[in-house]
Amino acid sequence: MTSGSSKPESFAERYQSVLVPVIFQPWAMELIRRAVPVYGEHILDLACGTGVVTRQIVASGAEPGSLTAVDHSPDMLQIARLLGSKAGIDADWVEADAGKLPFRGDRFDIAFCQQALQFFPDRPAALRELRRVLKKGGRAHFCVQKGMSVNPLLQAQAKTLDKHVGAEAGNAVRAICSLPDADEIRGLFEDAGFSDIQMDTVSLDLFHPDGRAFAMGAMGGMHTGDKLSDLEEARIPEVVDDFLAELGSCFDGTALHFPHVSNVVSAHA
Repeated sequence: MTSGSSKPESFAERYQSVLVPVIFQPWAMELIRRAVPVYGEHILDLACGTGVVTRQIVASGAEPGSLTAVDHSPDMLQIARLLGSKAGIDADWVEADAGKLPFRGDRFDIAFCQQALQFFPDRPAALRELRRVLKKGGRAHFCVQKGMSVNPLLQAQAKTLDKHVGAEAGNAVRAICSLPDADEIRGLFEDAGFSDIQMDTVSLDLFHPDGRAFAMGAMGGMHTGDKLSDLEEARIPEVVDDFLAELGSCFDGTALHFPHVSNVVSAHA
């Protein structure tokens, strides 16, 4: 949050500045490492947010035939386009819903989707659409958050929001972990017609050098929106203190070190 006469950061800007470097860039790197894109492949970044997967594909040295990034949020896409342009990335940034993709069939060789399947209103329809736009044998690589019990950052956020904002705010964080079961995810992919489905539990050890700065940004830049905007500014330090206390040993008084655990899916169309 900014002060004085400066224009306040938007939700998408906070999401990009705080959460992407700490959480979503490492997951993008993990998915790309597993996919190993080769020269000339046509790549889809589904539910791209601010475009970190697309940017990381280019940073990895891959030379795709095309890059296409889709999100339903115009605000997220605005940041993605700006950052992509600054980086000289040639990508198509498309506003669309996952359940109704505006592409012909057999269009893409690889699709990436990180931490979004749990939020799709119609998961079966979204996966059927993805299979439609993937070429036969095309690869899909997803990561989907596992349960609260293995994700202390989200536990701390939910408990703190329960206390200071209310159950609705806390439950919005719990929604991030609303699809934790690997068998359920596998079933969704099978029902959509995918094959060679591999499910792995992956834990990334994540870090931020300034726990208080991260707490401020994380509460204002979650998938689910800014949950502190209606609180009096004088109450924010108490919220941050409680969040850091809930993190226990993941906060050493200065820095954060925490596991971030997801189901990682690899499948073929």
